[in-house]
Amino acid sequence: MNSRILYFIFCILSISVNAQSRLDSAIKILEEKYTQEKVYLLFDNENYTAGDNIWFKAFVFNGYKPTQISTNLFVELYDKDKNLLDRKIVPIAEGQSEGTITMKKDVAEGVYFIRSYTPYMTLFPEEFQYIKEVKIYNPNSKLKLVKNDTNKWQAEVIPEGHNFVENQTTKFAVRLKSDGDLPKNWEGFVFEKDNPSNQLVSFKNLDENVSSFHFRADSDKAYQLQIVDDKNNKQIINLPKAEKSGLLFKVVKNNDDIALQLKGVNLPHQLLNYKIIGTINNQHVFDAKIVKEVASISNIIPKDILQAFNGVINFTVFNENDEVVANRLFFINKDKLSTKPDIELDINKTPRSINSIKINNQDQVQLSSVIRTESDNDNLLSSIWLTNDFKSKISNPAQYFINNESDEALDALLISENWERFNWNELLEGKSPTITDYYNHYLSYVGKTYLNGTELRNSSLSIVLKPQDSEKEFFVSETDSEGNVILDNLFYYGPIGLNYFLNEKSQGSGKSLVFSMFPTFRNFNYRSELPSTNYLLKEIKSSDLPNVKDQITTIDNAKRINKKTIQLKEVLVRSDSRAKTTKLNDELSTGRFRSLNEKIIDFVNEDQPVQAYSNIIDFLVGRVPGLTVIKGQSGESIPMIRNTSAAIYVDEINVSADNLNSVNVNNVAMVKVFKGSGLLGNAIAIYTKRGSDRKPDPMDNLMATTNYIQLQGYNKALPYFNLDDYEMFYSELDNDVRDVLYWNTNIDTDNDGATIEYYNNDKPKDYKLTVIGFKLDGTPIFYEGKIN
Repeated sequence: MNSRILYFIFCILSISVNAQSRLDSAIKILEEKYTQEKVYLLFDNENYTAGDNIWFKAFVFNGYKPTQISTNLFVELYDKDKNLLDRKIVPIAEGQSEGTITMKKDVAEGVYFIRSYTPYMTLFPEEFQYIKEVKIYNPNSKLKLVKNDTNKWQAEVIPEGHNFVENQTTKFAVRLKSDGDLPKNWEGFVFEKDNPSNQLVSFKNLDENVSSFHFRADSDKAYQLQIVDDKNNKQIINLPKAEKSGLLFKVVKNNDDIALQLKGVNLPHQLLNYKIIGTINNQHVFDAKIVKEVASISNIIPKDILQAFNGVINFTVFNENDEVVANRLFFINKDKLSTKPDIELDINKTPRSINSIKINNQDQVQLSSVIRTESDNDNLLSSIWLTNDFKSKISNPAQYFINNESDEALDALLISENWERFNWNELLEGKSPTITDYYNHYLSYVGKTYLNGTELRNSSLSIVLKPQDSEKEFFVSETDSEGNVILDNLFYYGPIGLNYFLNEKSQGSGKSLVFSMFPTFRNFNYRSELPSTNYLLKEIKSSDLPNVKDQITTIDNAKRINKKTIQLKEVLVRSDSRAKTTKLNDELSTGRFRSLNEKIIDFVNEDQPVQAYSNIIDFLVGRVPGLTVIKGQSGESIPMIRNTSAAIYVDEINVSADNLNSVNVNNVAMVKVFKGSGLLGNAIAIYTKRGSDRKPDPMDNLMATTNYIQLQGYNKALPYFNLDDYEMFYSELDNDVRDVLYWNTNIDTDNDGATIEYYNNDKPKDYKLTVIGFKLDGTPIFYEGKIN
């Protein structure tokens, strides 16, 4: 049994050791087979205009921590008829990824959907994959998106623990659901079905989703609820029938602790051999068994559990036959989900003025940030800790993680939900998903080799890989007894050219070598129905829609910027040192030595004061946050990143620290520092200068046609509009109507944090700032707030 599992026992004097029960076996399957991933996408905008690109930053979690399972993420765009319009595959490193979805300029106005998932997630119910509605506007469209005002809400009432017994006071949650907007204010009351004028209990909504009340049912009576909203829409629903016997299960939060209360009513052996199992993210964290004939118990959740975990804890009660008889969801430690950085604002209110935001965060990590006018009602915290774990639609889920005032509403919401990421009955029957290991091999291919139509078995092949933006790589691979070759852990962007040759002194005449490659990673068609939407298309005059003018301006601005970009492209390449560094990186480093979180020091295009140093590592100390040096027995400089030793590579060959003195600091072209990222972990890669007058390889033309196939690499994110682009392009435009003022998914921080700068548009107003990062232990760094 997992050593992290914590036990406490109600009313136990002694425990006998028996053979493993069906429930014990089910718990073992749960912990070994039901680790599950979930995805959250941060977008540069909420709504788009035809022809826009959709930039995203992806965060992939195993439970509540960045995943270490999957290495590939699919992101797809669908129209309302479930036609696939675009699909991207991007690499996952340290639980993060990024990319760009492209849209055609003539895309029709309407509601579209973005789906995201890892191949590992397809082992589990499709409802838990990431699906987000996106509105795309086209000013030339005759049909315009408008809200559907005909959508009505429906109400449900659910007893705590999902049991209701006569003459027992029970807490109820009232839940409203709708494809449209829920009313902001609503109320109701309980009445006896035969006497509707007598209001027994009244209640008001806690938020648009839920309300709660306590009620005690008399014997043999039926009850109903009437709910009415602020527009006088009414609905009457039945209260569940109160049973003569059963179980009451309550979770009560006190000032300093959380209590579990279990009560049996008219049960044959009272609570004897009843069990309570607690799970968080499908991990078994809590276990209690009652071994005496008692009618009720009450005890406190151990503080060890409250200190060790946060998130939704799923309590399930089993009877003496290991049958589920009650369940209750409860959120613990909502105030400990993330670290909030201190933000200093230096904001101007005038149009097109520059603004500065200081992020004070001492954790030396990379941050992602967006500043925009549109506001999303689901953020990182609400997505990972709430909405990604439930199938039903929750209105404005981010509100539950803004402050502690929503604790009562969140608890009522959880009373109304069920945990469906696994099913106890299936576990008790021994059912589980089939898990393979091809979810953590980055891009992997299986090749089938034939020589003169016959499988080429147990033979040697020379393979040459030529990625789009990297140097060629040569290696030898052996076919197996069925003629198969496996290529895995490929980390390249764009198309990958592949040449293959038989390793024999002479292949002889008339020999035909055929090599076919098939990816082991694959996308999965979406089988479910797309979510319902609160929008529909209507024929309406463009003049009646105030945003059409801004949409047209956005498209015109994009055309003008694109035209000017083409005209200035050669100038920008020569003048922009970042472009030069990117080009140098593409020329020198290969796929394994690429990471979203790499730090590059350019010695070719930037002036580096390296002459005073005899060792390149000593030069880097003080310039790379988190890098320190200790001296070895021979006096060599041994690099340490965050107090952990770092591997050293020279031209991508692993070397020991005592070899660094042989590297002339004046011959260094580039250094890349990896902090626990990608395939390398903590590493320093040193690249030496190469001749710029290298003659073309005469083999290139031959290899373009000889035994050649092409493989799919990763989709690379397009560069995003930045501060320099604004000064070069937007400053000359007549109308600046940008909704997004800042987008950067790779902000480096040091001991002083980081500073971001952006320009206002022509109509400054309240914007929303979002900052996301992760500490080394996986704890989110999260900030979301208004810039007034």
